[in-house]
Amino acid sequence: MHFSPRPHTLAQIFLLLAAFSTSAAAATSPIQERADRFLSLANAGYRALTTVNQEAQWRAVTDVTPEHDAASETAGKAAAAFNGNPAIIKEAQDLLIHKSELTELAVRQLNQLLLNAAEGPMTNPDLVRQRVEAETKQASLLNSFEFKLNDKPITANEIDNRLEQSTDLNERRAVWETSKQSGAALKPNLVKLRDLRNGVAKELGHPDYFGLETAAYGMTTDQMLAMQENFKRELRPLYLQLHTWTKYKLAEKYHQPVPKKIPAHWINNRWSQEWTGLVEAAKLDQYFAGRTSEWVIKTAEQFYTGLGFSPLPASFWSKSDLYPVSAGDKRKKNTHASCWHIDLQDDIRSLQSIEPNPQWFFTAHHELGHGYYFKAYSRPEVPFLLRTGAAPGFHEGIGELISLASSQVPYLESRGILPRFQSRCDRVSSR
Repeated sequence: MHFSPRPHTLAQIFLLLAAFSTSAAAATSPIQERADRFLSLANAGYRALTTVNQEAQWRAVTDVTPEHDAASETAGKAAAAFNGNPAIIKEAQDLLIHKSELTELAVRQLNQLLLNAAEGPMTNPDLVRQRVEAETKQASLLNSFEFKLNDKPITANEIDNRLEQSTDLNERRAVWETSKQSGAALKPNLVKLRDLRNGVAKELGHPDYFGLETAAYGMTTDQMLAMQENFKRELRPLYLQLHTWTKYKLAEKYHQPVPKKIPAHWINNRWSQEWTGLVEAAKLDQYFAGRTSEWVIKTAEQFYTGLGFSPLPASFWSKSDLYPVSAGDKRKKNTHASCWHIDLQDDIRSLQSIEPNPQWFFTAHHELGHGYYFKAYSRPEVPFLLRTGAAPGFHEGIGELISLASSQVPYLESRGILPRFQSRCDRVSSR
Protein backbone atom coordinates (compact mmCIF):
# COMPACT_ATOMS: atom_id res chain seq x y z
CA MET A 1 0.00 0.00 0.00
CA HIS A 2 1.31 3.49 -0.83
CA PHE A 3 0.49 6.73 0.90
CA SER A 4 0.51 10.13 -0.81
CA PRO A 5 2.54 12.76 1.09
CA ARG A 6 0.71 15.75 2.55
CA PRO A 7 1.32 18.84 0.42
CA HIS A 8 3.53 21.44 2.17
CA THR A 9 2.51 25.04 2.43
CA LEU A 10 4.74 27.56 0.70
CA ALA A 11 5.90 28.85 4.09
CA GLN A 12 6.95 25.35 5.18
CA ILE A 13 8.92 24.83 1.97
CA PHE A 14 10.74 28.14 2.47
CA LEU A 15 11.59 27.19 6.08
CA LEU A 16 12.95 23.83 4.97
CA LEU A 17 15.06 25.44 2.25
CA ALA A 18 16.38 28.04 4.70
CA ALA A 19 17.31 25.38 7.24
CA PHE A 20 19.09 23.34 4.56
CA SER A 21 20.96 26.39 3.31
CA THR A 22 22.06 27.31 6.86
CA SER A 23 23.34 23.82 7.67
CA ALA A 24 25.12 23.58 4.33
CA ALA A 25 26.76 26.95 4.88
CA ALA A 26 27.91 25.89 8.35
CA ALA A 27 29.39 22.70 6.97
CA THR A 28 31.33 24.59 4.33
CA SER A 29 32.10 27.70 6.38
CA PRO A 30 35.69 28.79 5.66
CA ILE A 31 36.31 29.45 9.35
CA GLN A 32 35.02 25.98 10.28
CA GLU A 33 37.19 24.38 7.59
CA ARG A 34 40.17 26.29 8.91
CA ALA A 35 39.40 25.13 12.45
CA ASP A 36 38.99 21.52 11.30
CA ARG A 37 42.37 21.51 9.56
CA PHE A 38 44.05 23.11 12.55
CA LEU A 39 42.43 20.78 15.08
CA SER A 40 43.30 17.71 13.03
CA LEU A 41 46.97 18.62 13.26
CA ALA A 42 46.68 19.71 16.89
CA ASN A 43 45.03 16.44 17.95
CA ALA A 44 47.66 14.35 16.17
CA GLY A 45 50.54 16.30 17.72
CA TYR A 46 48.91 16.34 21.17
CA ARG A 47 48.40 12.58 21.19
CA ALA A 48 51.93 11.83 19.98
CA LEU A 49 53.62 14.11 22.52
CA THR A 50 51.30 12.99 25.33
CA THR A 51 52.17 9.36 24.68
CA VAL A 52 55.91 10.03 24.78
CA ASN A 53 55.57 12.20 27.89
CA GLN A 54 53.33 9.74 29.74
CA GLU A 55 55.64 6.82 28.94
CA ALA A 56 58.61 8.76 30.30
CA GLN A 57 56.68 9.83 33.41
CA TRP A 58 55.60 6.23 33.96
CA ARG A 59 59.19 4.99 33.97
CA ALA A 60 60.16 7.79 36.35
CA VAL A 61 57.49 6.87 38.94
CA THR A 62 57.88 3.09 38.70
CA ASP A 63 61.69 3.00 38.73
CA VAL A 64 63.26 6.13 40.18
CA THR A 65 66.73 6.65 38.67
CA PRO A 66 68.63 9.72 37.49
CA GLU A 67 68.34 8.42 33.92
CA HIS A 68 64.57 8.10 34.13
CA ASP A 69 64.27 11.52 35.79
CA ALA A 70 66.30 13.05 32.95
CA ALA A 71 64.14 11.36 30.31
CA SER A 72 61.00 12.54 32.11
CA GLU A 73 62.28 16.11 32.19
CA THR A 74 63.16 16.04 28.48
CA ALA A 75 59.75 14.63 27.54
CA GLY A 76 58.03 17.23 29.71
CA LYS A 77 59.88 20.03 27.96
CA ALA A 78 58.99 18.59 24.54
CA ALA A 79 55.31 18.37 25.47
CA ALA A 80 55.38 21.96 26.74
CA ALA A 81 57.11 23.13 23.56
CA PHE A 82 54.21 21.75 21.53
CA ASN A 83 51.26 22.57 23.81
CA GLY A 84 52.54 26.06 24.58
CA ASN A 85 53.72 26.92 21.08
CA PRO A 86 52.89 30.62 20.43
CA ALA A 87 51.59 29.76 16.94
CA ILE A 88 49.09 27.29 18.46
CA ILE A 89 48.03 29.82 21.08
CA LYS A 90 47.51 32.55 18.47
CA GLU A 91 45.56 30.34 16.05
CA ALA A 92 43.28 29.06 18.82
CA GLN A 93 42.63 32.59 20.06
CA ASP A 94 41.99 33.88 16.52
CA LEU A 95 39.53 31.08 15.78
CA LEU A 96 37.64 31.64 19.04
CA ILE A 97 36.95 35.22 17.95
CA HIS A 98 34.59 33.56 15.43
CA LYS A 99 33.21 30.91 17.78
CA SER A 100 29.62 31.67 16.73
CA GLU A 101 30.56 30.23 13.32
CA LEU A 102 32.12 27.09 14.81
CA THR A 103 30.65 23.87 16.08
CA GLU A 104 30.44 23.33 19.83
CA LEU A 105 32.93 20.48 19.51
CA ALA A 106 35.47 22.74 17.80
CA VAL A 107 35.04 25.46 20.44
CA ARG A 108 35.59 22.97 23.27
CA GLN A 109 38.78 21.70 21.66
CA LEU A 110 40.11 25.21 21.12
CA ASN A 111 39.43 26.11 24.74
CA GLN A 112 41.20 22.93 25.86
CA LEU A 113 44.18 23.83 23.69
CA LEU A 114 44.48 27.13 25.54
CA LEU A 115 44.19 25.41 28.94
CA ASN A 116 46.95 23.02 27.89
CA ALA A 117 49.07 25.92 26.64
CA ALA A 118 48.70 27.76 29.96
CA GLU A 119 50.48 24.87 31.72
CA GLY A 120 53.66 25.67 29.74
CA PRO A 121 53.31 28.78 27.57
CA MET A 122 56.38 29.16 25.36
CA THR A 123 55.76 32.87 25.27
CA ASN A 124 58.12 32.63 28.26
CA PRO A 125 60.31 29.59 27.54
CA ASP A 126 62.74 30.18 30.41
CA LEU A 127 59.91 30.18 32.95
CA VAL A 128 58.50 26.96 31.45
CA ARG A 129 61.93 25.31 31.53
CA GLN A 130 62.31 26.16 35.22
CA ARG A 131 58.85 24.84 35.97
CA VAL A 132 59.43 21.49 34.23
CA GLU A 133 62.76 21.08 35.99
CA ALA A 134 61.20 21.89 39.37
CA GLU A 135 58.31 19.47 38.74
CA THR A 136 60.76 16.70 37.85
CA LYS A 137 62.86 17.33 40.95
CA GLN A 138 59.80 17.38 43.21
CA ALA A 139 58.43 14.17 41.72
CA SER A 140 61.77 12.42 42.11
CA LEU A 141 62.04 13.45 45.77
CA LEU A 142 58.55 12.17 46.49
CA ASN A 143 58.80 8.97 44.45
CA SER A 144 62.07 7.88 46.04
CA PHE A 145 61.45 9.09 49.60
CA GLU A 146 62.31 6.59 52.33
CA PHE A 147 60.36 6.88 55.58
CA LYS A 148 62.20 5.95 58.77
CA LEU A 149 60.75 4.98 62.13
CA ASN A 150 63.32 4.88 64.94
CA ASP A 151 66.03 5.19 62.28
CA LYS A 152 64.78 2.05 60.49
CA PRO A 153 63.12 2.08 57.03
CA ILE A 154 59.36 1.61 56.99
CA THR A 155 57.16 1.37 53.89
CA ALA A 156 53.96 3.32 53.25
CA ASN A 157 51.97 0.08 53.52
CA GLU A 158 53.58 -0.68 56.88
CA ILE A 159 52.68 2.81 58.10
CA ASP A 160 49.06 2.28 57.05
CA ASN A 161 48.90 -1.17 58.65
CA ARG A 162 50.25 0.10 61.98
CA LEU A 163 47.80 3.00 62.06
CA GLU A 164 45.03 0.53 61.29
CA GLN A 165 45.97 -1.92 64.04
CA SER A 166 47.84 -0.18 66.88
CA THR A 167 46.04 1.05 70.02
CA ASP A 168 49.22 2.41 71.63
CA LEU A 169 48.94 6.20 71.29
CA ASN A 170 52.68 6.75 71.68
CA GLU A 171 53.37 4.31 68.85
CA ARG A 172 50.58 5.80 66.74
CA ARG A 173 51.97 9.30 67.13
CA ALA A 174 55.47 8.17 66.20
CA VAL A 175 54.13 6.36 63.10
CA TRP A 176 51.93 9.30 62.08
CA GLU A 177 54.83 11.74 62.43
CA THR A 178 56.96 9.39 60.35
CA SER A 179 54.35 9.60 57.59
CA LYS A 180 54.92 13.37 57.45
CA GLN A 181 58.70 13.21 57.06
CA SER A 182 58.46 13.72 53.31
CA GLY A 183 57.00 17.20 53.89
CA ALA A 184 60.26 18.62 55.19
CA ALA A 185 62.12 17.25 52.15
CA LEU A 186 59.54 18.62 49.72
CA LYS A 187 58.92 22.05 51.26
CA PRO A 188 61.85 24.11 49.87
CA ASN A 189 61.25 23.12 46.27
CA LEU A 190 57.48 23.28 46.73
CA VAL A 191 57.65 27.01 47.52
CA LYS A 192 59.71 27.56 44.38
CA LEU A 193 57.31 25.40 42.35
CA ARG A 194 54.33 27.39 43.64
CA ASP A 195 55.83 30.61 42.28
CA LEU A 196 56.70 29.01 38.94
CA ARG A 197 53.19 27.57 38.53
CA ASN A 198 51.66 30.94 39.29
CA GLY A 199 54.03 32.52 36.79
CA VAL A 200 53.12 30.23 33.88
CA ALA A 201 49.40 30.64 34.59
CA LYS A 202 49.67 34.42 34.46
CA GLU A 203 51.25 34.25 30.98
CA LEU A 204 47.84 33.55 29.44
CA GLY A 205 45.85 35.84 31.67
CA HIS A 206 44.94 33.60 34.61
CA PRO A 207 45.26 35.28 38.03
CA ASP A 208 47.34 32.40 39.42
CA TYR A 209 47.67 28.62 39.13
CA PHE A 210 44.54 28.06 41.20
CA GLY A 211 42.69 30.23 38.71
CA LEU A 212 44.00 28.04 35.87
CA GLU A 213 42.83 24.91 37.66
CA THR A 214 39.34 26.29 38.29
CA ALA A 215 39.15 27.34 34.62
CA ALA A 216 39.27 23.63 33.75
CA TYR A 217 35.86 23.40 35.45
CA GLY A 218 34.55 26.37 33.46
CA MET A 219 34.52 28.42 36.67
CA THR A 220 36.28 31.45 38.12
CA THR A 221 38.16 31.32 41.41
CA ASP A 222 35.34 33.19 43.16
CA GLN A 223 32.75 30.77 41.81
CA MET A 224 34.75 27.75 42.94
CA LEU A 225 35.29 29.17 46.44
CA ALA A 226 31.61 30.10 46.73
CA MET A 227 30.61 26.55 45.79
CA GLN A 228 33.00 25.09 48.37
CA GLU A 229 31.71 27.43 51.07
CA ASN A 230 28.17 26.38 50.21
CA PHE A 231 29.13 22.71 50.52
CA LYS A 232 30.62 23.36 53.96
CA ARG A 233 27.61 25.36 55.09
CA GLU A 234 25.13 22.67 54.02
CA LEU A 235 27.14 19.78 55.43
CA ARG A 236 28.17 21.44 58.71
CA PRO A 237 25.23 20.12 60.83
CA LEU A 238 25.91 16.55 59.69
CA TYR A 239 29.68 16.98 60.09
CA LEU A 240 29.34 18.25 63.68
CA GLN A 241 27.23 15.23 64.62
CA LEU A 242 29.70 12.82 63.03
CA HIS A 243 32.67 14.62 64.59
CA THR A 244 31.11 14.52 68.05
CA TRP A 245 30.22 10.82 67.78
CA THR A 246 33.70 10.00 66.42
CA LYS A 247 35.67 11.75 69.16
CA TYR A 248 33.60 9.98 71.84
CA LYS A 249 34.19 6.60 70.16
CA LEU A 250 37.93 7.26 69.82
CA ALA A 251 38.22 8.49 73.42
CA GLU A 252 36.56 5.23 74.48
CA LYS A 253 38.88 3.19 72.25
CA TYR A 254 42.06 4.79 73.58
CA HIS A 255 40.82 5.28 77.18
CA GLN A 256 41.31 9.03 77.01
CA PRO A 257 39.25 12.10 77.94
CA VAL A 258 37.03 13.32 75.13
CA PRO A 259 39.04 15.95 73.21
CA LYS A 260 37.68 19.17 71.72
CA LYS A 261 39.51 18.42 68.47
CA ILE A 262 40.45 14.94 67.28
CA PRO A 263 44.25 14.41 67.35
CA ALA A 264 45.41 13.40 63.88
CA HIS A 265 47.23 10.28 65.11
CA TRP A 266 43.98 8.91 66.56
CA ILE A 267 42.66 8.49 63.01
CA ASN A 268 43.62 5.32 61.12
CA ASN A 269 44.09 7.15 57.82
CA ARG A 270 47.31 9.20 57.77
CA TRP A 271 45.57 12.01 55.87
CA SER A 272 42.29 11.69 57.83
CA GLN A 273 40.49 11.14 54.52
CA GLU A 274 38.47 8.33 56.09
CA TRP A 275 37.56 7.56 59.70
CA THR A 276 37.74 3.77 59.77
CA GLY A 277 37.87 1.25 62.61
CA LEU A 278 35.21 2.95 64.74
CA VAL A 279 32.66 0.11 64.64
CA GLU A 280 33.91 -3.34 65.56
CA ALA A 281 31.35 -5.10 63.34
CA ALA A 282 32.58 -3.15 60.31
CA LYS A 283 36.18 -4.35 60.57
CA LEU A 284 36.89 -6.55 57.57
CA ASP A 285 40.59 -7.45 57.89
CA GLN A 286 39.89 -10.96 59.15
CA TYR A 287 37.88 -11.76 56.03
CA PHE A 288 40.87 -11.14 53.77
CA ALA A 289 43.04 -13.75 55.47
CA GLY A 290 44.33 -16.28 52.95
CA ARG A 291 43.55 -14.12 49.93
CA THR A 292 46.17 -12.82 47.49
CA SER A 293 46.95 -9.43 46.01
CA GLU A 294 46.20 -10.88 42.56
CA TRP A 295 42.74 -11.89 43.76
CA VAL A 296 42.08 -8.30 44.88
CA ILE A 297 42.75 -6.70 41.49
CA LYS A 298 41.04 -9.46 39.50
CA THR A 299 37.95 -9.12 41.71
CA ALA A 300 37.97 -5.37 41.06
CA GLU A 301 37.95 -6.02 37.30
CA GLN A 302 35.07 -8.47 37.73
CA PHE A 303 33.03 -5.68 39.31
CA TYR A 304 33.06 -3.89 35.94
CA THR A 305 32.70 -6.91 33.68
CA GLY A 306 29.75 -7.90 35.85
CA LEU A 307 28.13 -4.61 34.83
CA GLY A 308 28.60 -5.47 31.16
CA PHE A 309 31.91 -3.69 30.47
CA SER A 310 34.59 -5.45 28.46
CA PRO A 311 37.70 -6.81 30.23
CA LEU A 312 40.74 -4.60 30.56
CA PRO A 313 43.20 -4.89 27.64
CA ALA A 314 45.91 -7.53 27.95
CA SER A 315 48.51 -4.75 28.03
CA PHE A 316 47.05 -3.57 31.35
CA TRP A 317 48.24 -6.76 33.02
CA SER A 318 51.64 -6.83 31.33
CA LYS A 319 52.50 -3.14 31.76
CA SER A 320 50.93 -2.13 35.08
CA ASP A 321 52.88 -2.04 38.35
CA LEU A 322 50.36 -3.41 40.83
CA TYR A 323 52.23 -4.85 43.80
CA PRO A 324 54.75 -3.68 46.43
CA VAL A 325 58.45 -3.75 45.61
CA SER A 326 59.82 -7.08 46.82
CA ALA A 327 61.93 -7.13 49.98
CA GLY A 328 65.59 -6.70 49.08
CA ASP A 329 64.80 -5.10 45.72
CA LYS A 330 66.56 -1.72 45.48
CA ARG A 331 64.02 -0.34 43.02
CA LYS A 332 62.09 2.67 44.29
CA LYS A 333 58.64 3.63 43.09
CA ASN A 334 55.86 6.02 43.96
CA THR A 335 53.60 4.41 46.57
CA HIS A 336 50.46 6.45 45.83
CA ALA A 337 47.85 4.57 43.79
CA SER A 338 47.09 6.00 40.35
CA CYS A 339 45.73 5.03 36.93
CA TRP A 340 47.25 6.17 33.64
CA HIS A 341 45.95 6.69 30.10
CA ILE A 342 49.33 6.48 28.36
CA ASP A 343 48.32 6.83 24.70
CA LEU A 344 44.80 8.26 25.16
CA GLN A 345 43.48 5.05 23.58
CA ASP A 346 44.05 1.45 24.71
CA ASP A 347 47.24 1.66 26.79
CA ILE A 348 45.77 1.89 30.28
CA ARG A 349 47.96 1.12 33.30
CA SER A 350 47.73 1.31 37.06
CA LEU A 351 50.37 1.97 39.69
CA GLN A 352 49.52 0.42 43.04
CA SER A 353 51.10 -1.55 45.91
CA ILE A 354 48.24 -3.96 46.51
CA GLU A 355 48.10 -6.14 49.59
CA PRO A 356 45.14 -8.37 50.50
CA ASN A 357 43.30 -6.09 52.92
CA PRO A 358 40.14 -3.94 52.85
CA GLN A 359 41.99 -0.69 52.13
CA TRP A 360 43.59 -2.01 48.95
CA PHE A 361 40.39 -3.83 47.96
CA PHE A 362 38.50 -0.53 47.89
CA THR A 363 41.46 1.31 46.34
CA ALA A 364 41.72 -1.22 43.50
CA HIS A 365 38.04 -0.70 42.68
CA HIS A 366 38.60 3.08 42.77
CA GLU A 367 41.61 2.99 40.44
CA LEU A 368 39.89 0.75 37.91
CA GLY A 369 37.06 3.31 37.95
CA HIS A 370 39.53 5.68 36.30
CA GLY A 371 40.56 2.97 33.85
CA TYR A 372 37.02 2.13 32.80
CA TYR A 373 36.19 5.82 32.48
CA PHE A 374 39.21 6.10 30.14
CA LYS A 375 37.78 3.22 28.11
CA ALA A 376 34.33 4.81 28.04
CA TYR A 377 35.43 8.02 26.33
CA SER A 378 38.18 6.56 24.13
CA ARG A 379 35.89 6.56 21.11
CA PRO A 380 36.31 8.00 17.59
CA GLU A 381 33.75 10.73 18.24
CA VAL A 382 35.76 12.06 21.20
CA PRO A 383 38.87 13.93 19.96
CA PHE A 384 42.15 13.26 21.77
CA LEU A 385 42.17 16.81 23.13
CA LEU A 386 38.93 16.11 25.01
CA ARG A 387 39.88 12.71 26.43
CA THR A 388 40.27 14.18 29.89
CA GLY A 389 36.90 13.45 31.47
CA ALA A 390 34.01 15.82 32.11
CA ALA A 391 36.10 17.75 34.66
CA PRO A 392 39.21 16.99 36.74
CA GLY A 393 37.13 16.17 39.82
CA PHE A 394 34.70 13.99 37.87
CA HIS A 395 37.35 11.29 37.49
CA GLU A 396 37.73 11.12 41.27
CA GLY A 397 33.96 11.10 41.63
CA ILE A 398 33.75 8.00 39.42
CA GLY A 399 36.48 6.27 41.42
CA GLU A 400 34.94 7.13 44.80
CA LEU A 401 31.47 6.05 43.68
CA ILE A 402 32.77 2.58 42.78
CA SER A 403 34.91 2.41 45.93
CA LEU A 404 31.78 3.11 47.98
CA ALA A 405 29.80 0.51 46.05
CA SER A 406 32.52 -2.09 46.63
CA SER A 407 32.19 -1.62 50.41
CA GLN A 408 28.49 -2.49 50.53
CA VAL A 409 27.44 -5.67 52.32
CA PRO A 410 25.57 -7.33 49.39
CA TYR A 411 28.62 -6.94 47.16
CA LEU A 412 31.02 -8.19 49.84
CA GLU A 413 28.74 -11.20 50.32
CA SER A 414 28.61 -11.86 46.57
CA ARG A 415 32.43 -11.97 46.46
CA GLY A 416 32.57 -14.40 49.36
CA ILE A 417 34.27 -11.88 51.64
CA LEU A 418 31.42 -11.72 54.12
CA PRO A 419 29.30 -14.75 54.97
CA ARG A 420 25.84 -14.36 53.52
CA PHE A 421 23.33 -13.03 56.03
CA GLN A 422 20.59 -15.51 56.77
CA SER A 423 17.35 -14.06 58.05
CA ARG A 424 15.26 -15.81 60.75
CA CYS A 425 12.75 -16.91 58.11
CA ASP A 426 15.54 -18.43 56.01
CA ARG A 427 16.87 -20.33 59.03
CA VAL A 428 13.43 -21.70 59.84
CA SER A 429 12.76 -22.72 56.23
CA SER A 430 16.14 -24.44 55.93
CA ARG A 431 15.47 -26.82 58.85
